[in-house]
Amino acid sequence: MYREKIREYYDHLSRSYRRVADFIMSNYYEVSFMTAAQLAAAVGVDTTTVVRFSQRLGYNGYPELLSDIRDQVKDEIYAAYEPQELSAEDPAGAFKDRAEQEQHNLKQMLIHNPPDHVRRVAALFAGAKHVLLVAEGYAAVAAAMTAEQLRHRGISAEVATNDPVRLSATLISLAPETLVIGISATEYGDNVAKALAFARNKGCATLGVVGSLASPVNRMSDQVMYAPTDVAGPLPSVVALVAALSALVLIAARDSDATAQKYREEYERAFAFLTAPGVADAPE
Repeated sequence: MYREKIREYYDHLSRSYRRVADFIMSNYYEVSFMTAAQLAAAVGVDTTTVVRFSQRLGYNGYPELLSDIRDQVKDEIYAAYEPQELSAEDPAGAFKDRAEQEQHNLKQMLIHNPPDHVRRVAALFAGAKHVLLVAEGYAAVAAAMTAEQLRHRGISAEVATNDPVRLSATLISLAPETLVIGISATEYGDNVAKALAFARNKGCATLGVVGSLASPVNRMSDQVMYAPTDVAGPLPSVVALVAALSALVLIAARDSDATAQKYREEYERAFAFLTAPGVADAPE
């Protein structure tokens, strides 16, 4: 196969040959429809380089390399449409089962969050000046990622720590304009639910993003987005959960282009300062 040959020879290829090799490895499906001249134009080399690259890999010429690439594309197309019996013990079977389960979870997320409901969720962001995300367990990483994405869109956001002392300090300083998002991947989440209850008493709007409707977070939120995490096995899946949170970032950032642009400018200024050689005075 051409992939194995490229890996075998890659360290010994010239710079121009490596450019051809990198393009083929990343775009083999498109390359399967290209002539040598078209591939050369796409990479920015001459046609002779493509032909000699093919010969360097041991082919008689580009047509023989192209045939090898097309064989792989055909195999992948046939495999995608030809049903196969795969057992759960087989790695390919386990992968297929998990992918199908994730697809089911994403469809369920759409069913349980119809357009009118999503609009009500969007209204929570419209009235918020700050976003606080509270999560525990598997959902904590997703919460941190979401807060980072919100900040990169110019939206004030933070993640509450699970430490009771620091969480208490965060909660007592909540302003009513804060939207508190509680994230729970499982049927548990008691600490997150308690944080939401405290936030509601402070006059904050609350949003729950739950992987299980049995989670207590479901009962303590003004609005709830259901992103099922059900899969076979001991560990929940966070694919739908992450998808829901990514969608919320888009919803929250829809009307904040000017703020996001200002944030990006300030970020680039800070980054340039931190990465500049030598010691300089901090920008005013």
